[in-house]
Amino acid sequence: MTTIHPFPPTLAYCPYIDELYDMLEPHFTIDRRSPRRAIPALLFGRGGRILHVHFFDEVVQRPSKFTTWFRYVMWIMLLMLLRWRGVTIVWTVHNATPHECLHPDIARRTTQHVLNQCHAVTVHHHATRTLLLEQYHTTTPISVIPHGHTAHPFGLLPQHQYARQQLGLTLDVPLLLYLGMIRRYKGIETLIDAMELLPHAHLVIAGHAADTVYLSEIHQHTARRINVTIRPRFLPDHEAAQYLAACDLLVLPYRSITTSGMLVAAQAAGIVCVVPNLPPLLEQVRDGVTGFVFHADNSNSLIHTIERALANPNRRQIGSAAQRALANHTWSQVGQQFITLFTQLCPPS
Repeated sequence: MTTIHPFPPTLAYCPYIDELYDMLEPHFTIDRRSPRRAIPALLFGRGGRILHVHFFDEVVQRPSKFTTWFRYVMWIMLLMLLRWRGVTIVWTVHNATPHECLHPDIARRTTQHVLNQCHAVTVHHHATRTLLLEQYHTTTPISVIPHGHTAHPFGLLPQHQYARQQLGLTLDVPLLLYLGMIRRYKGIETLIDAMELLPHAHLVIAGHAADTVYLSEIHQHTARRINVTIRPRFLPDHEAAQYLAACDLLVLPYRSITTSGMLVAAQAAGIVCVVPNLPPLLEQVRDGVTGFVFHADNSNSLIHTIERALANPNRRQIGSAAQRALANHTWSQVGQQFITLFTQLCPPS
């Protein structure tokens, strides 16, 4: 049986790997040991072996440009060696470029050489496929396999008012929610700035802060905003469900994005989302049909779009339409697409 080695083997704060490999496990052996143990197995093992790469930013990127350059060279040499040893390499592109890109020139070279070493690449959106083809002119086959979802990604949502009471948000005003990792590229400042002209609404920012310096900047940014609440910590599923149930809109003001697991999860739960007009997101959200769209990094556009969404009497139907749009993106269906791809790349002996 073919063995798949995910890289990294686990992802903190992200269920993607767990959900995907639960679907693949009956058909393949999944080796989720640490890279220190997995790499020798890949190099010296026998039979079908697939290295399934998800993220490598943290392996390569360091503050020092010299160190980043050295690690980039070592990473590409490792992929070349693995390929020479008969390992099939597949990259699922969650991020086309690092979220916090410290050295853009090295990041671009790394992406180019990873694409060159892969036997196949998968992306979640057609826009990402187009970007890779246009910017890197890769000849590696690229398959579009959407981000999977479950029917109730955070469990059943409680009743709207009950959720507000449980969270101490008994506010008789529209509640806007930003839910997810608090990171610089997510454009949270744009949303905070918009709240100055949305005094009738209240914003809650909830999620784990990956960058404490950025979190401090966010706190300073909201110091004079009485209609903004920050709850910067990791949220277990039941608490995330409470926040989603309590909100009127989920607002994701990203400056750049390749794919958004939070958007998929929220739509699967029937939550109405407000997103920027970034190409990958436009494949998931049709303005006024399955959500609402504003011009990226533009506070005025964001304010107008939030007001338009709050005034729309059909918000519940829009949330239901977003749910229906994901009907063919269940983990079972997504898993089957990966099974087909991996079986084509490594036919059973």
